[in-house]
Amino acid sequence: MKKQTLFLSHFKDLRTVLIKSSIIFLVIFISLFSFSNEIYEFFAEPLIDQLSAVNGSLISTKLTATFIAPFKITLFVALIISLPFIFSQIWKFIKPGLYKKEKAFILSASILSFCLFVAGLVFVYLILFPNIFRFFIVMAPGNVDLMIDISQYLEMILALFFAFGIAFQIPIVLISIVKFKLFSIKKIKSNRAYIYVGAFIFAAIFTPPDVISQILLAIPVILLFEMGVLISTKLFKN
Repeated sequence: MKKQTLFLSHFKDLRTVLIKSSIIFLVIFISLFSFSNEIYEFFAEPLIDQLSAVNGSLISTKLTATFIAPFKITLFVALIISLPFIFSQIWKFIKPGLYKKEKAFILSASILSFCLFVAGLVFVYLILFPNIFRFFIVMAPGNVDLMIDISQYLEMILALFFAFGIAFQIPIVLISIVKFKLFSIKKIKSNRAYIYVGAFIFAAIFTPPDVISQILLAIPVILLFEMGVLISTKLFKN
């Protein structure tokens, strides 16, 4: 009976966390919605800057895309902004059941994970976008008028954001693997060559089919791997 009561209590607490998290996300999204066109323009600016050199333009081949594309990118921005607030609700729920060392590790890892994810987004926007857009535009035949569909552009940039956001989690993943003794640092280092090859395979899958964007993803993945190895070595020394 006590176990059932405890389970129901935890279930109610979890439901409260989910409701509060949903409300936080919705409030942030609604607050941003009136600026959805400006948000889309911000994310389209790296492409527009490159297109302006060849008199290219963004177009919409579907009437609904003029609403859907800004709507989706605003959802994405709202999610990123709301993550710290959502985590604070989740943290309140899981914190009482953790030991002191577990609390310190999970809190530190979560904060670092979010910072690395945002760093991945900034890297994509400031470094990757200008280079890959310039590459594609330069490679276009001279008799081709470049007109990019806004829906396809949105799909591409979101895919790149998520790919780099995930790739930038590598140090956290490695630290967790070593901490929980899934693999030792020695074992990870001995497989370094496979990791490097895997980085380029990952880049080939999650980036457009050009060498520049693949290298711009593979190199950070390798550097982040080495960062994770270095941090894990200093923390755990195994």
